[in-house]
Amino acid sequence: MRRRRIFATCSSFLIAGLTATALLLPDASPVAGPMASALAFVTPAFCTALLLTGLDPAARAILSGTAAIALNVAVAEVMLAGSIWSPRGGLMAVAAGCIPLFALAVVRRRNNRDSGEMRMAGPTGPDDDDESWAFDR
Repeated sequence: MRRRRIFATCSSFLIAGLTATALLLPDASPVAGPMASALAFVTPAFCTALLLTGLDPAARAILSGTAAIALNVAVAEVMLAGSIWSPRGGLMAVAAGCIPLFALAVVRRRNNRDSGEMRMAGPTGPDDDDESWAFDR
């Protein structure tokens, strides 16, 4: 468990560093475009995957990829509608949209750690049915 938390923290710092690097690179750099588009997809996918801890890995990858596409489309649509589109601005808007997702994941993990794991309810007996009183005459 501790190893996963360290990996998630290191990955988030790596993604944040790469995003900052992509924002600071000049537009003429040949790696700026592909790096920005890759980070615009990876950052929301990573932040969303942190929220979907209860799913199996395949479903988690599909849903986090879908959420990343949805966030990027929403940012692009709003920026194009407002005539304020720029690649750097789009990357900053996607990063700003990922900050609440990551903060929610961190708070959720902290709350789950403090409250302990949820316990499964045991099997119910034949007299444990809540509606059994309705059929008594």
